[in-house]
Amino acid sequence: MNILIDTNIVLPLEPVSYVDIGINTENAILFHNLSNRSGNILCVHPAIEHDLDRDNNKKRSEIRRKLIKRYKSVPTPPDVSILDQSIVGSPVFGSNDYVDNCYLAAVKADAVDFLVSEDRGVHRKARRLGIESRVLLLQDAINLLRDFFDESPSPPPAVQKVYVHELNDQDEIFNSLRADYQPEFDEWLKRCKREHREAYIVTDQFRPGLAGVLIFKQEAGLPTGETGKTLKLSTLKVSGDHGGNRYGELLLKTAFDYADSNKYKHIYFTTFSKHEGLIAFAESFGFKVSNTKNRRGENIVCKSLSFSADDIETLSPLEAHVRFGPRKAFFYLNSTFIIPIKPHFHQILFPELEHQLFLFHSQRPCGNSIKKAYLCHSKTKQLNPGDNILFYRSHDISGITAIGVVEETRRSSDPDVVARYVGTRTVYKYREIIDLCQKPTLAIKFRFVKGLQPISLGELETNGVLKGAPQSISKLSQKGAKWIQEKISM
Repeated sequence: MNILIDTNIVLPLEPVSYVDIGINTENAILFHNLSNRSGNILCVHPAIEHDLDRDNNKKRSEIRRKLIKRYKSVPTPPDVSILDQSIVGSPVFGSNDYVDNCYLAAVKADAVDFLVSEDRGVHRKARRLGIESRVLLLQDAINLLRDFFDESPSPPPAVQKVYVHELNDQDEIFNSLRADYQPEFDEWLKRCKREHREAYIVTDQFRPGLAGVLIFKQEAGLPTGETGKTLKLSTLKVSGDHGGNRYGELLLKTAFDYADSNKYKHIYFTTFSKHEGLIAFAESFGFKVSNTKNRRGENIVCKSLSFSADDIETLSPLEAHVRFGPRKAFFYLNSTFIIPIKPHFHQILFPELEHQLFLFHSQRPCGNSIKKAYLCHSKTKQLNPGDNILFYRSHDISGITAIGVVEETRRSSDPDVVARYVGTRTVYKYREIIDLCQKPTLAIKFRFVKGLQPISLGELETNGVLKGAPQSISKLSQKGAKWIQEKISM
């Protein structure tokens, strides 16, 4: 976009001495940097010469005439006569009001996309001319340009955000990628470094090298033709020496958090058909293999993160969650339950929700996963696939902190049956499962949706969701489930 800047933006951008630094200089510099990073072009109007002529300090004026040459000048600017004279008047040629009208004429004639000005008089004229949405105050312009950039949410425990140029490109984790994509791989990695691309990595303090790496980038749509903000997983790789720790899920969770925070519509990656395990893994999270392939013969494996009412019309709540989640839960044709959980087990099952990170070596695989499991002695038989479950952390928080979606359940008193059923999903160790199975034990497999800003017991009671602290799994009324849905905006 071409963004025209008023003289009152140029002056704080171009101080020629310490005394010229004004109250807006810091914000003006931020605005300038954001424009450069986002590829937008700052422009000046030739009429700025009239403003510079009015500066009594002729030396400063001459310096600024040279400095403003760094900005693009609006070519063949439209005449002020295109504006409604009953609104803007007929000011004297070269006056301050005349220059303001020149700026507004450039917007009115679409010679520029936006005008940034701190002059309230300019904004009043813009409102009367019907172009107020394109005439911005400096802070509004900063907010607009910030929308061009993604916010990086804090990664889960054990995941570290670095720049690609910090990585050792000879790390063994890149060997198979280099074999698949030579000679392009090394050139691509160089481009990532020079573009200051970010990477998310997992390391193991007991083994050298990378345990896992994720590199992604923003695109304007899918290679299959669908448009909309798209996150491409350029690299999603787990070292063969680090299987069993659910690092693939941990990195995918990082990507889903990033996509959810920044309102992406699609997410995809490409891979050769020989990587059957990766494709099957992705399909379990709602990715689909496209019928078309790219120029290298790779499969395009994509997933939609947005949906319409028609999209979910034929899907069950669980199917909809898998297809469009994991950061989405649905409240139709299902029930919602509250599950009380003690702080100790909450810390292990949801480590990313803790204010303080645990040491990496103490983290269990279940904490890395999206697919989790919970064991208890509840006698309920009401839980069904697709039901929403809200975890109520007792004792210290006394509030709802997380939401998940039920996949399936099983009840057994045989610890081997329960252990095989939940695998590495559970917070419990085998000896704890043996103790639990002294009574019939309910194993709940579920998919983690997201952590929530804690909803306190007091707020739940006030709004009729609960009558007191839950002691066992409790089904919410329709009214309570509706309130929860609205509260967490799902």
